[in-house]
Amino acid sequence: MWDTQGVGRLNGLPTLKTEGARLLQIFLKKYLSVKISKLERYKQIGEFPNLVEPFVRDLQNTPANLCGKWNSSFFKRDAELVLEMGCGWGDFSVGMARNFPERNFLGLDVKGARIWRGAKTSFEEGLKNLGFLRIEGEFVERLFAPGELSEIWITFPTPYLRKPEKMLVSPTFLSRYRRLLSKNGVLHLKTDVELLGNYVFNIWPHCGFELLNSKSEYLETFQHPIPEVHTNFEARAVGLQKRIWHIKAAPTSGNVASVPDEVARCPWKKSNTNSNK
Repeated sequence: MWDTQGVGRLNGLPTLKTEGARLLQIFLKKYLSVKISKLERYKQIGEFPNLVEPFVRDLQNTPANLCGKWNSSFFKRDAELVLEMGCGWGDFSVGMARNFPERNFLGLDVKGARIWRGAKTSFEEGLKNLGFLRIEGEFVERLFAPGELSEIWITFPTPYLRKPEKMLVSPTFLSRYRRLLSKNGVLHLKTDVELLGNYVFNIWPHCGFELLNSKSEYLETFQHPIPEVHTNFEARAVGLQKRIWHIKAAPTSGNVASVPDEVARCPWKKSNTNSNK
């Protein structure tokens, strides 16, 4: 865990590049400034009009009330609808909403103490084009109608090295994204985990997605194209001068055969798991 003395040292750390130091300082400031208790944040979640928390039991057999109606009933305007899966503290969704007011954004995460901050920030700033969903990602198909989403972003997901089927980039989730994306929709992944980037590069073409950038184009430099749009994990990675994988893909038409288990697990052989987090 970072401490206040560490912040002082990091603010003047000469080995960090200017952009990396700036993003890392933003991350540390946000991380250390949270003073409201987790219990209090949970209480406040229900008061935010820009946050929806569906009941899981209601989604077992029927879609959510806003399924297919997010633009008309929630945002009350017609625009491209963009979803961030696993949005965490909501920094990326907030940054996107600020920079692209012509689009509608939704951030989804199950951790209420984290999503509270994104909902609070967007509400206080009056970002009418941003909302949040607190629920497990497994229910994403119950939340949106086929073709309702123009983009899906998966930003710095947890790399479940020993259980790849749980990952937000796994074949199971890809089949869901494929149904929910529009004809010209785009799926994005951002990660600093090389093994995860290689996994996506090998698996996604088997799951009905066409990669839109070549492998040599996946790695971003330390400079983000929009400095204000980043996650906490990205700020930390850039501060440590780690390269960022940004992979873009589009859903293809036609039927897709199931991915054999040995193919889905190939990048995660036991010998590789010790080289990651």
